[in-house]
Amino acid sequence: MNCLLCNTRLPVRLCLGDLLALRPLQQPVICEQCHTGFTRIDPNHACPGCGRPQEHPHLCCECEQWQHQYGWHLNHQALYTYNDAMKEYMQRYKFLGDYRLRHVFAVEFQQRIRHLQADLVVPIPVTTTTMATRGFNQVRGLLGDIEVTSILHHRAADKIAQSHKTRHQRLQTPQPFILSNPVVVRGKRILLVDDIYTTGRTLYHAAVLFKKAQCREIVSLSVAR
Repeated sequence: MNCLLCNTRLPVRLCLGDLLALRPLQQPVICEQCHTGFTRIDPNHACPGCGRPQEHPHLCCECEQWQHQYGWHLNHQALYTYNDAMKEYMQRYKFLGDYRLRHVFAVEFQQRIRHLQADLVVPIPVTTTTMATRGFNQVRGLLGDIEVTSILHHRAADKIAQSHKTRHQRLQTPQPFILSNPVVVRGKRILLVDDIYTTGRTLYHAAVLFKKAQCREIVSLSVAR
């Protein structure tokens, strides 16, 4: 097969264990050169609140503000930084609608989800207008056969894209979500999943609803930060 990002031919490498294993082979979907363009985040060297890369293990200034506002903060992890390679990837995947690109990070995203061991995995939803025009929820596309609980919904059919807003405008966004079945989350460990953590506003809006519904714990994960 070819690299999903640059179309370079990918070599197929098989060992004896691959030939004897009674399971699907997991071959790379992008080439080494494309892969090196993405910068991985080490959770041990990142802010425990938002996943921002940093040397010390304390909350960054932004997460301290969230802590001051709510009295609690998210426990968020992200796989990669939102560098130029990631911006180009998200442009092609989300906005140009290349659904094949869901495979680029799907395996490691799903592995991290399983490692976090949540009772309920809840993807951040898209609006009905976005679903109609794009044809898919980019977050749901990354999850493969992971079982999800789709009880978080947008209040409005459409919205101004977050990518078109300034940081101040994003932080001032009113609550866009509703929780369709709050009883389901009571006493549960919830994992919110999104594609990009920018200001945290979207995830905090969602987390507030789950907190009000008396979940036991809430954590979050994104591909990029």
